Parts: sequence; structure tokens; C-alpha cells
Amino acid sequence: MAKLLTSFFIVQATSSSAFLPKFQRLTPFLLSNNSMTSSSQIAAILESPSAERNKGPIYDMVLGSKVFPSLMENNDNSKKIRVLELAAGCGVHSTYFVSKALAEGMSVEWHPSDPDLEARLSIDARVQRDNLADSIRPANGWILGKAGGTACNDGHRDKGDAGANNNGIGGVEADYSQHHNNFDLVTCINMIHIAPWEATIGLMECAGKTLRKGGILLCYGPYKIGGTAVESNLNFDRSLKSRDSRWGVRNLEDVIEEAKKAGLTFDSYTEMPANNLSVLFRKEA
Repeated sequence: MAKLLTSFFIVQATSSSAFLPKFQRLTPFLLSNNSMTSSSQIAAILESPSAERNKGPIYDMVLGSKVFPSLMENNDNSKKIRVLELAAGCGVHSTYFVSKALAEGMSVEWHPSDPDLEARLSIDARVQRDNLADSIRPANGWILGKAGGTACNDGHRDKGDAGANNNGIGGVEADYSQHHNNFDLVTCINMIHIAPWEATIGLMECAGKTLRKGGILLCYGPYKIGGTAVESNLNFDRSLKSRDSRWGVRNLEDVIEEAKKAGLTFDSYTEMPANNLSVLFRKEA
């Protein structure tokens, strides 16, 4: 299972047919977290060129201008905005989004999640480097199960794969039930098209369980609408499927239908640079 879902991070989502490494290794950064094992004391901070390109537009066009204001309006200002970031990658988005939110006077509690160990070490190293440990929790290794099991792991639809602890394997209901109805926002950026469809099922089930009533799910990436898309995204779709037949640019209507099954209502989408969409769902009140 871990091999299936950590394979998401081999490629970079672009509008071209060329596949480039998603992560690039930078100078090793010393971790001072005493909870880390001695073999993991030094972790390389990884870089993602695609995340660097899209972090600004996602925040400026969606999070900062639409999502956070909406959440603040429906939230006690004295409370933190709790965010679960699924498929968080190497931490570029985690630290950038939190830094921007803090600079704008918001109080946030950010929970980055990624099944890949190197990615999680990179996230934690970035958090320490940027002095954001008060707002960003240590990265967890929740997995969206191949049979549609969720990171919440309360369905046990695919035992052993439906959830994950920080080692990226296994998981029991008690590990996740504390997070049910807990988050104001769940984000999932550039995952749906470079994963089996079952991961989208798991994403929606997880968001449906972990979001509070009225909470928001943000999904970002390329989509087809009405079965078609711009030529560059159709070429990208063919390239993805040639690499793994289970991958591909998804029909937005299919994603909306899957969200509906998990109690999430389609809210809106925003057209983004490079032929991507930011799609918002809300948990039914």
C-alpha cells in the first residue's frame, strides 16, 4: 500500500507531457526535535518547483481572498482555524500558507499529512527552519486507502490500508476518531490526477468525516469538464495514463459526485494559471 500511494510524488503535475522530478534535494538541515530517532536527526529539505509556482496564486486567488474570510465569518474569532493538508508534499505550501495567514492576523493550527517519509521529514525541517512550530503540527503519515478506506480508518474497508500512523503503515480507529468533525478546512493539492481513483474516494470520505459542519474542502489541479479540457491538459492526461493506467485528469463532475456521497456539496471553482482549477466543497450543515 505504501508503495502504491507514495508513488504520487515521483512526478510533477504540469500541463505538458514531460515528466520532471517533483522534489529536488537542497542542503541538509539539522533537525533539533528530540522526538526524532538518531538516524533521522539530519533530513534534507526538499524543494518542489511546481509548488513554488502555484503557492502564490492559490493563496491570493482562493485561500486568502475566499476561504479564510468565509471561515472567519463563520467562526469565533477567538478560535484557531484548524487545517488538515492531505498530500502535503515537501512542505512548501504548509509553511507559505501559514506564514501568510499569520501575517494577516489569523490564528491557525495546521496539520500537514503525507504518506512519504522523506516528504514528512522535509515538512518538519521547513517548519523548524521558519520557526512555525507553534502553528504547524508535526507531519503525519495518513494514507487514503486503495479500496476507499479513509485516513480516519473507521470503516476498515481495506484493513491495513485504510489508515496510517506516522510510519505510513497500519492504523486503528482510535488514532483518528479524535479528528472527526475537527477541521475547518481540508486541502488537497495536485493529488487527484496522479493517484488511483480510489484515493479520491478516500479523500472525500476523510474530508467528510474530519470537517466540521460548514467546513471547506479545497482541491487543486487539472480537470476535465464535460469530458474535455484544453489541449495541453488532454495531452497531459494521455501522458499520465501512459505512465500508470490508474492515473489521469479527472472529470470534475465525477469528483463532485464522489464528494456528494461523503456529505460534501460543490460550492464553486476558480480558474487558475496553467489551466488548473481550485475547486471548493462544503460539508453540509
